Amino acid sequence: MIEQEAAVVAVADGAALVEVPRQSSCSTCGHGNACGTATVAKLFGNGNSTRLRVIDHLGLATGERVIIGIRSRMLVRASLAAYLLPLLALFGAAGGAQAAGLGDTAGAATGVVGLLAGLWLAGLITGGSGAKARFRPVLLRRATTAGYVTCEPPHPTVAG
Repeated sequence: MIEQEAAVVAVADGAALVEVPRQSSCSTCGHGNACGTATVAKLFGNGNSTRLRVIDHLGLATGERVIIGIRSRMLVRASLAAYLLPLLALFGAAGGAQAAGLGDTAGAATGVVGLLAGLWLAGLITGGSGAKARFRPVLLRRATTAGYVTCEPPHPTVAG
């Protein structure tokens, strides 16, 4: 289960609207703004947070901090549908045009059409009403601050 802390923005009709801060780069390296992921997030990002609707079974109130999660297997499936399917459609269409003996221009155009068809199909797979429910994050628990540890800077004689 992949978990993320979120803030409750609104509560209505048995559901909560939560706001998750958007991360522009992963936390595994120190490249920060030099990271390609951060650059893409700046170009295509639409704000510093994402709002999601989750089913409220805890009786939440606006302003609370909660933990939401999505099953790792569902995230992998959605990622494969969103990224791999359009790529396979592009290569399949371009390869089919090449095998049929069409020229380079026709092969490139056929590849673009295959890419668009793959994107459309991925949208159907991950965007329908059943898929939205399947890929939607779930509310796990209220967030607590008990897990935080503060560290003092090292003594100058230890730090060297």
